[in-house]
Amino acid sequence: MTAMIGDSSPEAGGRTKQRERSIGREVLHARAAEQKMVRDLLRRARRRAGGVVLVEGEPGIGKSVLLRDTIDEAAELGFSLAAGAADQLDQTIPFFALPAALRDPSADLITDAPGRGLPTAAAWWMTQIQANLEHRAAAAPVLVCLDDLHWASPAILAALRALPRTLKRHPVAWLLARSSTPHHTADYLFDQLEQDGAARLMLAPLDWDAVVAMLTDAFGVPPDQALADLASGAAGNPSLVAELIGGLRDEHAVQVTEGRAVLASARLPRRIHRLAQQRLDGLGQRARHLLVTAAVLGPAFRLEDVAEMLGETPATLLPAVEEAMDAAIMTAAEHAFAFRHQLLRRAVGEMVPRPARKALHRQYGEILLARGESPARAAGHLLQAAHPGDHASLAGLDTAAAQTLRSAPQTAANVALRALELTDPADPAALVRAVAAAEALTAAGRLDQAAVIAHDLLARDRKSVV
Repeated sequence: MTAMIGDSSPEAGGRTKQRERSIGREVLHARAAEQKMVRDLLRRARRRAGGVVLVEGEPGIGKSVLLRDTIDEAAELGFSLAAGAADQLDQTIPFFALPAALRDPSADLITDAPGRGLPTAAAWWMTQIQANLEHRAAAAPVLVCLDDLHWASPAILAALRALPRTLKRHPVAWLLARSSTPHHTADYLFDQLEQDGAARLMLAPLDWDAVVAMLTDAFGVPPDQALADLASGAAGNPSLVAELIGGLRDEHAVQVTEGRAVLASARLPRRIHRLAQQRLDGLGQRARHLLVTAAVLGPAFRLEDVAEMLGETPATLLPAVEEAMDAAIMTAAEHAFAFRHQLLRRAVGEMVPRPARKALHRQYGEILLARGESPARAAGHLLQAAHPGDHASLAGLDTAAAQTLRSAPQTAANVALRALELTDPADPAALVRAVAAAEALTAAGRLDQAAVIAHDLLARDRKSVV
């Protein structure tokens, strides 16, 4: 029995919301140790002792899910809540995120600011915020929960440096989160708070069992191998897995067949393309060019390869590399760079129009051949670039087949056969490619295919004689 995954009925809307909540539960299920540490923070505050927990991780790793769960739990326990998040606009308003989080109908201490607009005097704001929190803490334990502090202004970071220490004898629990991508001022704040005794949580990617659990919960049955392989490209990032699940459901791209969730389409969901575009939009032009080019080269790439493709030197690309790494899109290994998430790499690569993508594959294949290295890898790129009538790419396939004949006969056979298939029979090069294909197929042990080509060659010779 086969059922399509995807339904726009009201009942389906309710099921979708339920599945989204289930995804959050699965993420939290994989964060049991982190949840315990945060619950210990709340427990200490209920015993009239302050404390700080710092949460870090790459974008989409589940920081906000953990914070929302903590806020819900604190509300049930009778905490006074001050919750909010910084954003890019906070850089222009020295004090905004923290005072905004403290506003509630019973807190009028912040609203008595002198003059018009938002005052910017740090001392005034510090006094008001401290008074607000002390006023709240006299009646109930307080949870101050602030997300996205990598965007916070220096003034807010300075306040967060001082207030936990000043209020440490009050029942105020501080839960502070930021992206782990480099933001030096927030780095310093977290380091200083940790030295003062704050607990620090670095959220790691979900393990594979948790990812499978998310897929199983979303689709009702375990994933098949193709769906599992696709989800593995999220590298354990729960937000990216959730976007993949939502996109597959939106596009009815998964079927339930014989107790498994099976991909019904090889296309990447539009949601993933939009997410990749959003990530690129936050970068400068040079960093975007670097990533778009690198996405075509493969899962891992050398900086010198991208530099040659772009007609630059590795040194001139270093600022773009740093920007891409700061945005948590790219990561570095010992000898190469790679996209942090292969799902995003694929989406970025697919943003390039097909003719341009073919041209990039051809350029890189020719670079590899010219260097005399990785002929099999060069062949893979040339195969993606070749099309009928493209004499330059077909000539590159000829070279790749010849260079891989001894070391990788199967690759040579595939390349030579494809070159022959893309060659017009009337082209003078067709005979030479037929001979090369038959030789490569024989070397690869694919004698039946070689015999067919040899038979066609003989038939062609007889016809030409007649």
